[in-house]
Amino acid sequence: MKTILLIHGWDYENYTNRCKNYAWSNRKLFINKLSEKFNVIYLNLPGFGGEPEPKEKSWNLDDFSKYIDSYIKQHHLKIDYILGYSFGGAVATRYKLNVDNKIKLILISPAIIRNNDKSKQFIKTPRFLDVLRVKIRDIYLIYYIKNPEMKYGTKFLRATYQNIVRLNLISEINTFDSKDILIIYGSNDNMVNPNSAIKYYSSSILKNVKFIEGGGHDIANT
Repeated sequence: MKTILLIHGWDYENYTNRCKNYAWSNRKLFINKLSEKFNVIYLNLPGFGGEPEPKEKSWNLDDFSKYIDSYIKQHHLKIDYILGYSFGGAVATRYKLNVDNKIKLILISPAIIRNNDKSKQFIKTPRFLDVLRVKIRDIYLIYYIKNPEMKYGTKFLRATYQNIVRLNLISEINTFDSKDILIIYGSNDNMVNPNSAIKYYSSSILKNVKFIEGGGHDIANT
């Protein structure tokens, strides 16, 4: 049986340690179905589900992909597939690009290109006002926009969120062999609008993009 590693998304409810492996424990039916075909392994990323945060002020995608590599090596795992949900899709994409180009990916509602909405706005100021800019930005997103990822996040998670929220990884995905990737969207996903993404996929990758009609962003629970 092939082994699949699941990488969760950035849902702010994953910040809490109220439930170990919360990111996947609320998707038991999905896990059970996967377990019929795969040996399923899942983990909490640093800062999520009670997993300790690193000492750095923030991380970027490369840091998360290195963490996945370290986790696999530390536990002596042989991974055949990585399934990345939402933000986890971005981590899986960077892992394949940087660490193991032979790994096969299943990306569900991947956060590889974002809607250009007000929650992602960034207040620009001169460099010497960076400290003030960050404080103003956080106040704006937390109290005016009421972005839950910022509101409930620690300093590490807030800073990391700003590092990754505007990334566009379509060009990275287009470098992959199409046989190594499957991308699944809900047709009604309003978090990572699939209509924005499919315009930029190469023709070979586009053949492996599938839609669940009527599904939203959290299609593992629909």
